[in-house]
Amino acid sequence: MLRVTIDVFSGRPNPSWLLDENEAKEVLKEIANNRAVVASTESGYQGLGYRGILVELVTDDTVEQYSLPTVFKIANGASLYESKGLEIAERLITGMSRATAVSSFMETPQLLEEDLQRQLLDHLGSLPRIEQQSEVDGSGAGIMEAEPAVTCNIELGAFNPGFWNAPAHVNKNNCYNYATNRRTDTFAQPGRATGKYPYPMNCAAVTAAALSDGAHKRFDCVPDSEKPRYLVAMVVAPGVDYHWYRKQKEGFWGHKPGGTPAKNTDNSGKIITNPETCDRTSGWPSYTNFCGYFYTAKSMKVN
Repeated sequence: MLRVTIDVFSGRPNPSWLLDENEAKEVLKEIANNRAVVASTESGYQGLGYRGILVELVTDDTVEQYSLPTVFKIANGASLYESKGLEIAERLITGMSRATAVSSFMETPQLLEEDLQRQLLDHLGSLPRIEQQSEVDGSGAGIMEAEPAVTCNIELGAFNPGFWNAPAHVNKNNCYNYATNRRTDTFAQPGRATGKYPYPMNCAAVTAAALSDGAHKRFDCVPDSEKPRYLVAMVVAPGVDYHWYRKQKEGFWGHKPGGTPAKNTDNSGKIITNPETCDRTSGWPSYTNFCGYFYTAKSMKVN
C-alpha cells in the first residue's frame, strides 16, 4: 500500500488517500526508475499554496524492494523541473477519486473533489519556479510598524519557531494552532471545538467559527483575566482554504502554512511586517481576501 498526500492547504487538512496494491506497485516502479523525481520533504517551496505531493511507503518490505525513502515528495523543489515528476503527479491527482481516503478534507462539501482535481492539474502546468526560502533570524531589525496603534491591551510572544518545528509536532499543527499559540497536535480547525465549522469557506464563515471558539474581533478588548491575548490576522482563499498570522514581540508576524515549518517570511521570502500587504497570492490556492484582525483569549476552545 502507498499513502499519497497533496501538500496544498494551510488551515484545512490536506487530501490524503491510499493506493491499492496494484496501482502502488506501478507508481513505485515508475518512481524507482526515475529517481530524479524524488525530493526530501523539507526541500523546495514551503510557503502558502501547493507544495508538492507527499508519498509515504507504509510497509517495510516495500521500502526494501524499491530502495526508496520511507517518505518523500515529488513535483516540488529540484524535482519540479523533472517532466517525469509532473507526469507522475498528474497520474496520482487524476486517480485520487478512485482511491481510499485516509483523512477527509471534506468536513463540509465546500470544494467538490473533481473541482480540486481540475484546479490542481491546471496549476501543475504553471507552477512558479521558486527556490527554497531561507529562515530569517528573528531579530526584527529595521522593521516598521504597519498597522494602526492598538487601543486594547495585548501580549506579544517572542518568535520561537523551534517549538513548532520539532519533528514530533510540525506535521500535526497548522496556522490556527500557531495563531492561537496552542500546540494541540490535532491540526486545529476554527469552530471544530464548538460545533461551528466554517461553511462556505469565506471571511464571514471563518470569522464566525473563530468567534465561536472564543476569539474577539480587533478593538473588542479582552479582559486581563484572559491573558495572554495575542493579535492575529486571518485571510481566505475563497471557497478553498484559510490562513492565520500572529504578531510577534520582535515586530514582525509569524505563521505556519499547514504542516510546514513556522516562519516569519511570506511567499517571496520577505519578512512579514503587514499581513494585509505581504505576498500570500503567488501560489495556488491564492489567499486574496484579507478578513481582518482578531484577539485570542486564554479561555478559547481550540481543537
